[in-house]
Amino acid sequence: MNRDPIEQFIEQMGFMTQDDGLPRIAGQVLGYLLIEGEPRTLAEISEALSVSKASASTNCRQLADKGILTRANTRGSRADSYMAVTNPAEDMLAGMAARYRARARAIEDAATGFPDSHAEARARVTAFARFFRTSADFLEEWTERAQRQMADSE
Repeated sequence: MNRDPIEQFIEQMGFMTQDDGLPRIAGQVLGYLLIEGEPRTLAEISEALSVSKASASTNCRQLADKGILTRANTRGSRADSYMAVTNPAEDMLAGMAARYRARARAIEDAATGFPDSHAEARARVTAFARFFRTSADFLEEWTERAQRQMADSE
């Protein structure tokens, strides 16, 4: 049985985001908007994916908060519309890097307040912060590399 490759892609995107801890519908929304390439209203998204408008709205807002989608104004319409950003993978990496860097700062700030009686705990917590800082550095380098490769392939 041959399945529609576009439907298969949208479904696969749902499974991928679900594996990453996001709702399956979020991945389906991203897949659909990547295919469409232009802004789509919540009504269009919910109809295309056979989900409620509330679910489409919730998942679009979640993806927009992560920098994967952008809210778009559709001329002559008051309806909320969304579209995938130009380079969602690069934007996801950059967003992860920013979140990891913020986590490293927050953890380091907390560790500096530990009393001397908890020096070993401070060292463990500082090492944990170092993981986030090193990960942020890696994600930023990875983002830059991806951007260079994309530019070279154009």
